[in-house]
Amino acid sequence: MTEEFQKLLEQIGVVKTELDGVLVKLVEARRNYHASPSEQAEAALDDIQEKASHLQNEYSRLIALLPAASGLPPEYFESLSLPADSARRNDDHLDRANLTADQIPASAYVDDYLAAALERVVSLLPGGWLEEESEEAARAHPLSQPDAFLSLTKGVRRESEHCGIHRLRQTIYVARDYLNGEFFYDQFAGALLVPTLTKLALQGHNLREVGGERDERLDHLWRGPSSQVDATFFELLTAAACVEKGRSVDFLPATYEKSPDLRCHDPIPLLIECKRQDALSQYELGEEAIMRQLFVALRGEAQKRGLCGTFQLELLVEAGQIDIADVVSRFISQRLAPNPSRKLSYTWGSVAFIPSASRVSLPETTRLYSPHMLKYLFGWESDLPVWDGICCSVDAKGEPELDLAVSPIALIWRNDSDKALKKRSWAPINLFSKASLQIPPGEFGIVYVNYIEGARAEVSNMRLAAYAGRLQEFEHSDKIRIPISLLVRLYPRSLGHGQPDLIESSVQYLSGLYGDKELFDFFPSMIFTDVSREDDEQ
Repeated sequence: MTEEFQKLLEQIGVVKTELDGVLVKLVEARRNYHASPSEQAEAALDDIQEKASHLQNEYSRLIALLPAASGLPPEYFESLSLPADSARRNDDHLDRANLTADQIPASAYVDDYLAAALERVVSLLPGGWLEEESEEAARAHPLSQPDAFLSLTKGVRRESEHCGIHRLRQTIYVARDYLNGEFFYDQFAGALLVPTLTKLALQGHNLREVGGERDERLDHLWRGPSSQVDATFFELLTAAACVEKGRSVDFLPATYEKSPDLRCHDPIPLLIECKRQDALSQYELGEEAIMRQLFVALRGEAQKRGLCGTFQLELLVEAGQIDIADVVSRFISQRLAPNPSRKLSYTWGSVAFIPSASRVSLPETTRLYSPHMLKYLFGWESDLPVWDGICCSVDAKGEPELDLAVSPIALIWRNDSDKALKKRSWAPINLFSKASLQIPPGEFGIVYVNYIEGARAEVSNMRLAAYAGRLQEFEHSDKIRIPISLLVRLYPRSLGHGQPDLIESSVQYLSGLYGDKELFDFFPSMIFTDVSREDDEQ
């Protein structure tokens, strides 16, 4: 490198150091002004803001001089000039179709860490707490009973999300069942809960470095309501990930007033608020309830006629508008068509029927309703569904594993009506809005929003587009600053014979008014799945 280039680097370093110091003073000046507005406080804020703007402009000017001073070809710097958020975000991973097991390399294997993780988490609990509710409630035994059936919507089983016992007990029991090879291990709950519990334990050494109300937040996992456990997991893991990035963070005390979760002390003082969306919306639950009713009625009529196979439903209206008896009648009459698998259309949508034998030998023994079984019997893709949901049953005769499926029947459905698509792809912008209201006047804040994404590709991509669109239109008080925010999307699903698999894909958002893309270097994007090999040595 040239001497001019070296001097330029030294100048940049000096300006950057001065700018970092001024930014800290700017945050304090904003906080002081909004806490006690006065002419003196306003003048101090204007003064420090002017200094920060001057230094930022000087920093940008010096950076722009680097290519010419380096003596390197311009193409070298062009390769480095991609926006920082674009390089980290990886646009290929925005599209749902690219977020599958064969395209996302594994960062770790949960089996390598789970035994130690369970021991660590259980050690945090008071004696006897875990045993206050039965482990049987966390198992999938009911699925093997007569007349039982599996129902999934957006890849989620409602009973696994609301199993009737405390969510932390369920998490521990499910993880223990997976580790011990329990036949009735709930694979649909375990896809999310097993990796989450493991990650929390692996982050133990980083959590110990979190200050403030850390122990109270950990205790909230078992002391607090079951409905808040998933959100508390997210808050704890985000705090630990910040420490892993080198940040100094404290948990703030929970108050009756709205307050953020964390205070970060560097590189500039700011607050962090974490929000997590429920796995299923009320609309999705309502639609699934109707599909359950339809399946029960359809299965009854099919069994009367000795029919087995897969009934496919494509709706052009919202589920609440269909006449269940009419749809069942159309499905049953489909068996008489020259080609039952060729769909017939009606005013509300279309139906098709793919018949099967009443007894189907499976390629190998597998867990009841495992991804292997669902794909072989009904064409259901667990990794990347092309339908909105499935209701299905086989006569399991109480067995947890099968090599022969008796009386296999399934209803799989997709809703392509404009209203349904809009409601199913509802974006969690309301969580961002609530988070912004928890940042006090005068403060800088970062917002993390987390949700489960198990919908088919079209709906998933529509949700992301809707979130981005509404975020661009979002307005907040001019008394706060949110320079960056992150959307943490999780794709939990069981694969193979029921093994848990979790893909995480985060999207970074930068304020066009006052955001600084370099902040993304200081804060974590991956919360649930990044595992460094040194973690297991802690």
